[in-house]
Amino acid sequence: MTTETPRRGLIAPDTGKRAWVDFAKGAAIVMVVYYHTALYLQAAGIAGAPWLVKAPLELFPMPAFFLIAGLFGNRLGTWGFADLWRRRLLPLLYLYVLWSVIRFVFYLVVPGVNGELGEFPATNPIGLLLIAVWPSSSYWFIYALFLFTLGVWLLRKVPPALQIGAAAVLSALVTSGILDTNNIGWNRVGGLFVFFVVGALYSRKLFELVNRARPWMLLVAFLAFAGIVAGLILFGLRAVPGGVLLGQVAAVIFGILLSTYLVRVRPLGFVSTLGAASLQIYLFHLYVIVVISAIIAAIGIDVPRWVGILVQLAVMAVAIATSVLLTRLTSRARWLYVPPTWMTRRRGSRVAGTAGYRSGRPVTAAPARPTGDTP
Repeated sequence: MTTETPRRGLIAPDTGKRAWVDFAKGAAIVMVVYYHTALYLQAAGIAGAPWLVKAPLELFPMPAFFLIAGLFGNRLGTWGFADLWRRRLLPLLYLYVLWSVIRFVFYLVVPGVNGELGEFPATNPIGLLLIAVWPSSSYWFIYALFLFTLGVWLLRKVPPALQIGAAAVLSALVTSGILDTNNIGWNRVGGLFVFFVVGALYSRKLFELVNRARPWMLLVAFLAFAGIVAGLILFGLRAVPGGVLLGQVAAVIFGILLSTYLVRVRPLGFVSTLGAASLQIYLFHLYVIVVISAIIAAIGIDVPRWVGILVQLAVMAVAIATSVLLTRLTSRARWLYVPPTWMTRRRGSRVAGTAGYRSGRPVTAAPARPTGDTP
């Protein structure tokens, strides 16, 4: 009795069949923030965890985000274009344009910070004007959701096997480097469309499979993931078409199965909370990271690698906490997250469809990225 009671206090008996979704998104957004923290701190002279340690973490976040977004977009093909535009496309396009402008203004007025690593300078107005044809590495995720949503609707009469097969081939060509657009956003679009398609086409089946998962499946998924990652890192299979895609698939399967168990651990409840706010964390976190990185670069700190790892973790935690705080402070500024009601109003309807906003808080399938430079 003395051991059973603490166990019951530690493990929640029932969290709901879809509780794993927010947990998986929370884990993914933490990985995204860590990746960007490491990227910008390295540019500021702070070395952290070696690439071999970070590489496996890059395979999970963005494929998971797009798969989950697709899972909740399974009815897209049943809508007419007017509903599709009002309910999904316009809100995504609005969010992408608005936050691209916010990003441009931020880097224009805050001196000494670098918003891009190897692309158009963030203060270049040409980059802002070209966001439809040359997505920025900061908010490409939102634009990708817009394109994926439109793509699934346009392909709704194409046989599922053909859709998935073509998207998988495109992903294999892009992730292996054979097809390179020289733009982070377009490379990610080509590499990740397959996950959104699979989620949208097989939403019900995938939810059922996750709900029927057993512990031995988690073990098999882990062994498969570990084996594929070893092949990618040790034998150079990243350059082989389909190698990275296979690693992403293994990472998503293992990550989702693990999430179905970890979501029941009560002390880890904060991960699900972060998952519910993952879009907002994605929108805000880079601003925090680039400011801290600029300060560190200006000071010229030189620390050993083990200290650098601690610095990375500390900056990551500050970026997440600040993003959550900013989310709460802006909860009443609905225009930051959803278009004004007059933009999404149906003809003849007094109230617009603001399905993406509940209880004063935006609700959208959120993001991050498996490999690459910045989302």
